[in-house]
Amino acid sequence: MKNNKSITCGLMALLMAGFFSCQKQTGTNQEPLYKSTDKPPAVTNVKVINIAGGAQIIYDIPPNPGIMYVQADFMVNEKTKQQVKASYFTDTLVVRGFAKSADYKVTLRTVSRSEVTSDPVEVTVHPDTPPYLSVKQSLQIYGDFGGANIQYQNPGSGDLAVVTLVDTTGKPEYVYTNYSKAVTGNFSIRGFGPGERKYGAYVRDRWGNVSDTVWSKVRSMNEVVLDRSIMNALVLPGDQTACCGSDLNVPLRNGYSAGDWAFYGVPNNEKTDSLPERVTVDMGKPVVLSRIRYYMRKNGGAEFRNGTLKYFKIYGSMSPNPNGALDASWTQIGDVFELVKPSGLPYGQLDAADQAEVNNGTEFIMPLPAVPMRYFRLVILENYSGGNGLEMASLKFMGDYQ
Repeated sequence: MKNNKSITCGLMALLMAGFFSCQKQTGTNQEPLYKSTDKPPAVTNVKVINIAGGAQIIYDIPPNPGIMYVQADFMVNEKTKQQVKASYFTDTLVVRGFAKSADYKVTLRTVSRSEVTSDPVEVTVHPDTPPYLSVKQSLQIYGDFGGANIQYQNPGSGDLAVVTLVDTTGKPEYVYTNYSKAVTGNFSIRGFGPGERKYGAYVRDRWGNVSDTVWSKVRSMNEVVLDRSIMNALVLPGDQTACCGSDLNVPLRNGYSAGDWAFYGVPNNEKTDSLPERVTVDMGKPVVLSRIRYYMRKNGGAEFRNGTLKYFKIYGSMSPNPNGALDASWTQIGDVFELVKPSGLPYGQLDAADQAEVNNGTEFIMPLPAVPMRYFRLVILENYSGGNGLEMASLKFMGDYQ
């Protein structure tokens, strides 16, 4: 029993000692393990590589184990001070956020483990044009359906905000802020009726730098489903020929749905040019397109197969060359469009998402600025079977009349 009692007392003593030992390390009793009032040596051999809105600073750090990090202090504009720290184990730090391409002073100090700083080393940086100013130079404002569209380029992927305004009374009003690091920016502000307005946009970054405002007076357009009763198929020389009793007017007259009764386009035997296969529609009067919805043929065997569109181009014209040439009388709208199969399953296999796409149709957004046209041309680059024939059950056009 004596031995057990002695062991128990010993354990209690150890626990109490551990408790008080832990207590001593907490709260205001904490002290740095490394104590020294010695001033650490400064960095040497400093070099600067200027970048957009900032600079990369390279230096030699003294081989002193008492140094914990290197600290840079600088002003990025007239109001905002910044501080950047870099570990003892690196020889480089990056300073960012400068308001313009100009000379700025950066003060470097080494900091010891006891938080003692070295003598300052001052270096001058001259950053290249900051991202927020570069993006501001690329801002473009276009009239959109129900508002305005803002586009810009941000090649450096700067973390920026584009702020939009509208001025209808001589006093700018805030509308919306778009935050993005994307290389290419494109967004719209909506909720406005048709008509001409003055829209503005400016760029700001996370350091509080703000660009001037870019203003543009553009016409907001009204989006409606365009009247198919005034549309007609227009077969120009070289256009696809309708086969099997079909007619290009079928998808212009059918209800907005997929179905087996479709237009079946085949290469024109009398085509003498080397241009891709195409079909042409007369919209009845000048329009600007906002969206097109394509409904494919549906019969249990044609969906995402046969003549279902895969890759294509869109052109518009106010007065096309009657010889059918795809020349300067036509303007390409956007780049190559692709009808994507949602499931990504192999040819002939469909899942529920594919079937929903068949039933709902596939929508394609027309890029801005909107191109006025009376004649619409669909150029088939490749269908889902790898050929260039075309099958479509219906087409839905949305936009505005000019």
